[in-house]
Amino acid sequence: MPVSGHSCEAVAMQGDELDWIFESAGTSQLADRYDRWAASYDDDHEAWGWLGPQMAAGRFVAHQELPGRVLDAGCGTGAAGVALRGAGFVDPLVGVDLSVAMIERAATLDAYRQLTLGSVTDLPFPDRSMAGLVSTGVFTHGHVGGAGFAELCRVVSSGGAITITQRCDVLGDNMRFADRLVEVGVWSLVEVTEPTLFHPGRDDSLQSVVTWRVS
Repeated sequence: MPVSGHSCEAVAMQGDELDWIFESAGTSQLADRYDRWAASYDDDHEAWGWLGPQMAAGRFVAHQELPGRVLDAGCGTGAAGVALRGAGFVDPLVGVDLSVAMIERAATLDAYRQLTLGSVTDLPFPDRSMAGLVSTGVFTHGHVGGAGFAELCRVVSSGGAITITQRCDVLGDNMRFADRLVEVGVWSLVEVTEPTLFHPGRDDSLQSVVTWRVS
């Protein structure tokens, strides 16, 4: 939906914040919209019953074998970090997000060792510098497509788990990119959970949690 200026965007956000986010045209607008949404983001997701962080944390903890730093890619306000701590994960957590306002909210939590401003498609970390990676609500409309999977693999050490939430209405397209990385030996598929309503209070698309292991 085309918008022009602050007032139009503010009106658009009052309709449905998630659809407003999905309609973002590029990284700059996406960051700006998350900055605008940050103050009410957690309350909105609580109202929708957002299950993504808890679902992803449980599956990541079940499959992660390497000790060391874990990256929350697209950490937002830190819900996945809190969920990982709640699931018993004790290794250092690093968060990265493109929204300053979202990172500022995540910084108020006792979940992360480090928080960094940056894009999931160009992660500001060296190769193989993370023991694993979690990403919730990122590989979806108006955000990051399957072409971004290679960047996740770049920063994760061999044997580390990569766990993401994935809307089923874009799963097929994204899995084509994932399967190419399997074919060339970059990672292997570990698990795709049964489709579930991750926003039950919003009557939203079915989603799954997908986990790979880096080769």
